[in-house]
Amino acid sequence: MDQAEQVAYFFRRRWPNGFSCPSCGYGAYYTISTRQLPLYECRLCGRQTSVTAGTVMAKTRTPLAKWAAAIELLASTNGVNAKQLAAHIGVKHKTAWLMLRKFRQAIGEVEDAFKLQGTVHTGLHFLAPKYIFIFLPHRHYRCERVVSVSASVGGGGQATALKLSFVPRDRLVRGFKEPTAQGKERILEEHVDRCAVKHWLNSDRMHRSPLRDCILEARSWMNRLFNGVGTKYLQSYLNEFCFRWNAAAQATSLREALDRLCIRAA
Repeated sequence: MDQAEQVAYFFRRRWPNGFSCPSCGYGAYYTISTRQLPLYECRLCGRQTSVTAGTVMAKTRTPLAKWAAAIELLASTNGVNAKQLAAHIGVKHKTAWLMLRKFRQAIGEVEDAFKLQGTVHTGLHFLAPKYIFIFLPHRHYRCERVVSVSASVGGGGQATALKLSFVPRDRLVRGFKEPTAQGKERILEEHVDRCAVKHWLNSDRMHRSPLRDCILEARSWMNRLFNGVGTKYLQSYLNEFCFRWNAAAQATSLREALDRLCIRAA
């Protein structure tokens, strides 16, 4: 598609029921075509906007065609790193990294707003080198990152919707991989709907639960694609994994979900 077709495509995706001014909601507009991307000026309040304004594509010089190619690659694979994206769509590594960062920030907003419902199981697991597990398995070592695993479950305790979250040390009993009473309450409050039936899994039950397979799958995914992830950006990668996992579990189109995410106005 050429530039005009790309603009028309993203216009239809952003306003499927026709243009709506982000300021007043009015539907009539003037088109200003003197820039690379057209501006749409509301006939009622004069607010000017574009197909990218307020979305993950805002304030970047990356052409719409590159964003469309990035969406297609993300939807057709099990994830990509910045090096792979840069090579595939023909941009610099820094540009690819920033594009992925914007996608993950938008995913994070969606995941933060999502609450688990029904019967929910929650427990803690950890991401760490395997060799330290020969020593006092319940202690918390510096090289470990403790992660809460929460899921709506069906028959046999199988997860049907998933949330993973990095647990900071101030929510844990000092020196141990166990939550404080307040830490447990915060985890449940952030992840689980108030009306859900909540079950907290201790370490033994968590070890035998199907939820353990979910965090091990997430660890394998991050190691395979990114050679592991530092603590600073760990949550954003956990969010992307859950976004993909939930789309697959609910049999929804990942392409559609990423499309909506890309044109979603903040």
